[in-house]
Amino acid sequence: MCILCGEFVEQIHWTDMERKQLDTVVAGQHQRERKRSRNLRTKICNDLLESYGLTLKEWNNSKFIIMNKKGKMAVIQDLGQIWKHAEELIGHPIDPLDPLLLQKLKSS
Repeated sequence: MCILCGEFVEQIHWTDMERKQLDTVVAGQHQRERKRSRNLRTKICNDLLESYGLTLKEWNNSKFIIMNKKGKMAVIQDLGQIWKHAEELIGHPIDPLDPLLLQKLKSS
């Protein structure tokens, strides 16, 4: 499916669901809270991804774009795909328990 058709698919990842929402999601409902929550998660991910020379941008309140400093990028549907694409962009696995990463996060 191309990116344009993908924009019309209304799927919400569990990380974008608010606790107060039920199984049924109405288009446009809770958008302000959802956007605020997505922006916060994007900031947290960027704090981690910065160590690898990557940045994450929230796109259109439905997807994410991850990119490296050379301009290579990937469109990501949800947070569950971020680490897979991050590892592809940097060319090696990410170790969340890397002592250098943990030290950097402690100092921030």
